[in-house]
Amino acid sequence: MTVNLITISELANIFEINQHTIRHYEEKGLLAPAEVSENGYRKYGLTEAYKLSFVLFLRELGLSLSEINELLESGSKIDYTKVLMERKLKIQEEKHRLDMLSQMVDEQIHLTTKIKEKTYDVKSPIRLKCLVRKQITENLTILDLLESGLKKEIFLGRVYYIIYENFYDVCIEDKDGKDFEIDSGRYGMTVIEVKNEVELNYELEKILLLQELPLIAIEDNERFLSSGERLTLKVLGAQR
Repeated sequence: MTVNLITISELANIFEINQHTIRHYEEKGLLAPAEVSENGYRKYGLTEAYKLSFVLFLRELGLSLSEINELLESGSKIDYTKVLMERKLKIQEEKHRLDMLSQMVDEQIHLTTKIKEKTYDVKSPIRLKCLVRKQITENLTILDLLESGLKKEIFLGRVYYIIYENFYDVCIEDKDGKDFEIDSGRYGMTVIEVKNEVELNYELEKILLLQELPLIAIEDNERFLSSGERLTLKVLGAQR
């Protein structure tokens, strides 16, 4: 019997997994014990521990057991590198998704606190891309958003309304956006909350008596909190 080997339970404890997982990997041809005693006890050495670590790493990257098996049996360093590069791209995409989700959570927490600021800080210039241009007398509809080619992003992020005398642009942030740019700085801000277009027009008319065009109105995703039944707009005023 080879010395310096450990049992399957000890190996499972090291990697904080259960013995069933190790046996399953053995059934799939991914990991064989260094030794099986006459009474059926499996023993594992350092080589098997490294191999198990490799398998668990690839599983964390999202590879299936068949993909791992193929990589172990016939894969080269080039194949392995290709897999890592592909998975890194997916990880970066997932990180971006989680960062966006984290930002949305922060915004929702902020909205639920009902803090009524009087100013709005723009830390760096915001470049906007226009999705839809509507006449000032026309309401934005779901068909407008469908025709713009945008999907769920319009509901999950900020929407910017640039309001002119006869029309308004519905915009989103875009690093390559060329339709409008909001300069960095601290702006005065008026918050309006409405339930319908009549209330919205009334509130905007009051603001227009005090401010010049174009108006910059920002819609946060506070509609989440009211099942989409209430619209909250932050109308930016002059820089301070």
